[in-house]
Amino acid sequence: MKNNLILLLLSVCFSSSILQAQELSQSYLYDEFKDGLVLFKDGRRSSAMLNYNTTVEEMLYKNGEQIWAIANPLEIAAIDIQGDMFVYVNKHIFYQVVKVGVGEVYVEWKTTYFSQGKGAGYGGYSATAAITNYSTFQEGAAVTKLTPNEKFSYKPDNRYWIKNAKGKYVNVTTIKMLQKNFPAKNVKAFCEENNLVHTKHADMLKILEYCFR
Repeated sequence: MKNNLILLLLSVCFSSSILQAQELSQSYLYDEFKDGLVLFKDGRRSSAMLNYNTTVEEMLYKNGEQIWAIANPLEIAAIDIQGDMFVYVNKHIFYQVVKVGVGEVYVEWKTTYFSQGKGAGYGGYSATAAITNYSTFQEGAAVTKLTPNEKFSYKPDNRYWIKNAKGKYVNVTTIKMLQKNFPAKNVKAFCEENNLVHTKHADMLKILEYCFR
């Protein structure tokens, strides 16, 4: 069965430095690759070591020391990573399906990174130092330009979606978007009363659970 899965995967090539690879690994959803199941639309199942990279938004598969990216996600019905369910949306992006009260939210795990500056000597970094001589980091279909001695910071930038009556995804990432789609709820007041911050994942799930009541 695993051979069937491998036929649907593309090799991932790393051309960045070790430091860059270590920094970019911070954008994985899980601390390590985990046992998971790939459920195909034709009924086949294949086990794999899986993780999701939130920077390039791509589901990755590990085989030994090699990392692969799923190449034909249209053939996949769902991916189960130890109880966490993911569905394919478009391009190479998967959303995690999370139950919230009587409803479901589709979490688009996303991380953005920005430069803190280029090495300025004596172990320091200068935010104004020129950024030149880029090398590349390729992961699946995505290529990111990097510099060997540049320091990066990472910031969660998740998107949250629900499905409307027509089955289309609707963005509810902000308080304004939530209020528009749940007009009977006072979302802002609920957040203030419960000290919830919608940019925090755990808090956002509580807000959505309230909305679906």
